[in-house]
Amino acid sequence: MDAAGQTPTITLRSLVTARWTLLALLATLAVTQWLAPAVVSAWLRWSTDDLRPVLAVLLVWTALNIGTRLWLSTHDRVAARTVGLQLVADAAVLTLALGLWGGPTNPFAALYVVPVILATQISATWTWTLVAAAAAGSGLLFVWRPLPPSTGDAYVGHLHGAWIALVACSAIGAWMVQRITRSTARERNELTRLRDENLADQHLAALGTLAAGAAHELGTPLGTVNLLAAELPHMEPEEQRSAIDTIKREVERCKDILHRMASPEVRVSALSARDAQPWFLCELQDELDQPEGVKLTFVATAATRETQGTTTLARASLGQIVRELVANGGEACRRKPGNRGVTVRIDVVGDEALIEVDDDGVGMEPHIATAVFDPFFTTKPEGQGMGLGLYLARAQLRQLGGTLDLQSAPGRGTKVTLRVALNPAGLYPR
Repeated sequence: MDAAGQTPTITLRSLVTARWTLLALLATLAVTQWLAPAVVSAWLRWSTDDLRPVLAVLLVWTALNIGTRLWLSTHDRVAARTVGLQLVADAAVLTLALGLWGGPTNPFAALYVVPVILATQISATWTWTLVAAAAAGSGLLFVWRPLPPSTGDAYVGHLHGAWIALVACSAIGAWMVQRITRSTARERNELTRLRDENLADQHLAALGTLAAGAAHELGTPLGTVNLLAAELPHMEPEEQRSAIDTIKREVERCKDILHRMASPEVRVSALSARDAQPWFLCELQDELDQPEGVKLTFVATAATRETQGTTTLARASLGQIVRELVANGGEACRRKPGNRGVTVRIDVVGDEALIEVDDDGVGMEPHIATAVFDPFFTTKPEGQGMGLGLYLARAQLRQLGGTLDLQSAPGRGTKVTLRVALNPAGLYPR
């Protein structure tokens, strides 16, 4: 239910609470008059010998409040008209109670302000309707219970002034609250608009990162296909058959990359981690590609195969990140004879996924290790790399709310550690 639909319901609940407070106040006044009639007579400037009509009104008001509370317990949504009519009924009951109990001399006529304040939470129409009802009800008291002839002119003038002040305060208060309510509504709508725009920008950025990552992944197989296709006319028949098999394999790899980009998981769950279906972290092995000519070892702890290893992380995004790290590790290993290959270790630490990609490649100098995450930075020969792989990997991981740490030394290989929450709920607010 939206905020606009909840407002009348909340207002009616507040009215129920306010009624109990007013009923307790008036009941206390009745008990005080019963125990100390002289004190109450001094307040009201009017002697009320019979409290039974007043008590009857209070009992009817109590029954109305109990009925309203029971009705609310079975209704989740309340119409503004229902609340407005209840407030008008309260103004009428209050007029009846005050008319039976002191008339215009009753100082509790200020209680007309309560329904006016509550009406400001419904609509401007009902607000001014209650202002009119309060003015008419309090004015009716002067007609219903005219002041005795013995009442001094000064006191009569004071009562008339109090009536004018009550009406004026109700009108001014209603006007000010209405202005504040409209201003708050405008600010709330503006914040909603900005939030929606920010969410759209985040989704667009995530989609752009995924597309750039896919384009980067397509670069290697397409480059291989282009190279082999150019050399086919100059190959021997046996070499041609081998090259054609390689081209078919690389084309299938391209199709797989495009299929992942077009899958619903990429379109939905890769953009919002809250919408991803739970999966076991150990299933990440299915997302990895074997680097050509390099041994790939996948190590997953028992926790990744159990309940604590389930995650709502976007599988396509996380798989793309790890594939890029494995591909880089494989490239580094191919440049080092006798390497032990690439090892991917996955574990669960608390509520986080811990992923390590460790290669036994050539490693990097410190100044290169600090620059590898910059866009378009590459150590490959010109035309063999765009320098976007690690940059995109870190950008995607940041969108998932994770962190990435790289440690490398020349001749000792490179170790990349990823940490990301298993269930990053609310990553993209709605």
